Amino acid sequence: MNNRQQTQARTMVVLGIVQQLLTTRQTKLFSNTPLTSSQFALLNHFTHAPNKSWLVSELAEVMEMNQPGITKTVTVLLEKKLLKASQDKVDKRKRHLKITASGLKMCEDIMNSLSPDISHCLADWQDEELVRFNGDLEKLMRWLDDHREDIKHK
Repeated sequence: MNNRQQTQARTMVVLGIVQQLLTTRQTKLFSNTPLTSSQFALLNHFTHAPNKSWLVSELAEVMEMNQPGITKTVTVLLEKKLLKASQDKVDKRKRHLKITASGLKMCEDIMNSLSPDISHCLADWQDEELVRFNGDLEKLMRWLDDHREDIKHK
């Protein structure tokens, strides 16, 4: 491997390690909240466009989860009245899901409860470093989002 390939491979290894460490940390942090990290991730997705409604199939695609998993999580969020559902006017099997005011408040409360740990994790970073790092992560996120289907399955 040339230097660039070695750096690319190391980048992916480090991202995998970061992902595992963050998952473990999230599991511990979310044990003190009313939602699991998966429930929060789904509910938080709605906060980006609170007036938009989503179908389970759309959520499954954008969240990259299987439909039964999304349906199970949606059911919990509906029971907690953090989401509301309305039937499709044409196809009664479809439900349009929207976040409720309680759901928005729950996301805000959880983010506030996680804020001290987030600050703790990033305390040693200078503002410019954080801005640059966030920009790099956003660039990677956009690329991954735009290239979801370009992996060839054997």
